[in-house]
Amino acid sequence: MAARILLTDDEPYVLDVCRRILQDDYEVKIVNSGLEAIQVAQHEQFDVLLTDIKMPGIDGLETAQEVKKIQPDIVCITMTAFGTMEMAIKALRLGVDEFVIKPFSPEELTLVIERALEKEQLRQENIRLKSLMPLFEFNKSLMSTVDTHLLLEQVLGLAISETNATGAVLYMDNGEGYLSYLMHKGVDAEALKVIEANSKLLVAHVKDNSEQLTLHEEVPVEKAVLQEFGTKSAVITPLLGKENLLGILFLLKKTRPFTQSECNFLSVMTGQAATAYANAQLFEDLQRAYDELKTLDHMKSEFINIAAHELRTPLAILMGYASVLEEDAEGTTQQYLETILRNALRLRSLITALIDMSDLQSGQPHLAVSELDLVEMITQMALDISIIADKKAINLDVKFDQPMPVIYSDRQKVELIITNLLTNAIKFTRPNGKVLIEGWANEDKVQIAVSDTGVGIPEEEFPRIFKRFYQVENSLNREHEGIGLGLSIVQGLLEECGGTIAVESEVGKGSKFTFTLPISPPAPSADNPQP
Repeated sequence: MAARILLTDDEPYVLDVCRRILQDDYEVKIVNSGLEAIQVAQHEQFDVLLTDIKMPGIDGLETAQEVKKIQPDIVCITMTAFGTMEMAIKALRLGVDEFVIKPFSPEELTLVIERALEKEQLRQENIRLKSLMPLFEFNKSLMSTVDTHLLLEQVLGLAISETNATGAVLYMDNGEGYLSYLMHKGVDAEALKVIEANSKLLVAHVKDNSEQLTLHEEVPVEKAVLQEFGTKSAVITPLLGKENLLGILFLLKKTRPFTQSECNFLSVMTGQAATAYANAQLFEDLQRAYDELKTLDHMKSEFINIAAHELRTPLAILMGYASVLEEDAEGTTQQYLETILRNALRLRSLITALIDMSDLQSGQPHLAVSELDLVEMITQMALDISIIADKKAINLDVKFDQPMPVIYSDRQKVELIITNLLTNAIKFTRPNGKVLIEGWANEDKVQIAVSDTGVGIPEEEFPRIFKRFYQVENSLNREHEGIGLGLSIVQGLLEECGGTIAVESEVGKGSKFTFTLPISPPAPSADNPQP
């Protein structure tokens, strides 16, 4: 895109010559006086002001000074036949960038303009590069901030410090699609009231157009608005989200106008801030949801714990009286009582599982470490559980091909681990199937495996089978009993004992659960004291 040049001289011949020289490479607009140049600059944007110094009324240096107030980034070049040192010093003080001495050749004029534009480009690039460092540091800070209020305070602070603004006001979406005042910095209470009363149309304009808006005192239409704000310049920058407007940043300056580079900085900064703000909002929403879920989970655990303990006493009484009645009952009555006792035992096992899970969730593990002979323990437990296996004609076998070392662990917890795995294997094995428990020693730990020829588990379910209440079968059409706590309890108890568990399975062919236990007792700690 060709640079735009505002050319002013009171001599028509000079204007025509300069226009002919420049029109092939630049977009040129010519005016006949400094006053006319100032008026045009109030409504149109230019890259270069090329002006004669000696003009009636307002001379070239005064013209350059006034145009610079309106367009701070414009390049000013003066044409003069009086190239004195005093004139050069005065021009530099007033913001003139280059000179061209009359008479000049077309090549000389073109060279001066190219050199001035190149210097301005380098100046803008230097400003841009300098602004990258605070933006980089700001971005790192934003991305690590999850408090939305603190994040917006950082936005106000950086905006003021990097643009030398005298004050800032921030409007943010109130969650219902309306922008409302949120916070300010560097603006007193009285000024804030004035801004609040007079800025609604400007905020609405930026919201509707989703683009930055700048106001300068040199523009008559905007001067009255700025006088209401008690300032000389203002820039209003939107904070744009992916799909909506998140907020608007309102900056004020009482000294000089905001430069284009400062406005560009604000656009980039608010873009970063909008992304960080949206992320922080998401984090806060997730945190609230997590806190609510945690509260609900605690309430659920408390309910289960209280209910399980409260059910144990009446259940024990029912089982006691049913056992007494069964001894004297005959025929159909005895069958009914057997059914009652059998289902009461099922209910007791469910309650026991709930209490075991509640104990694991308490976060206060306690190990009663003692010397354990695993071969003897597992053999006896298999014998006790064989009654359940016999009812389904399942072959329950114990196999140890090598001597097993004595280990030091919590007997009650280890027995519960083995009981859960064995009853699980029997439950999911079809009649006439097989269940095998075997073990071997490996350096400083022992490994025990429980395998079956049951229904198997799909591989995609492996990560979830140890979660509380999780069941592979659909809860509405389950074939097997239970509430999905067995494996979760096994994993929790093994973690307390310093062990691990792994699963291998194939649908239709069976499953194998292998767990480890350390041979030596775990080291005492505050969370796991030894008796």
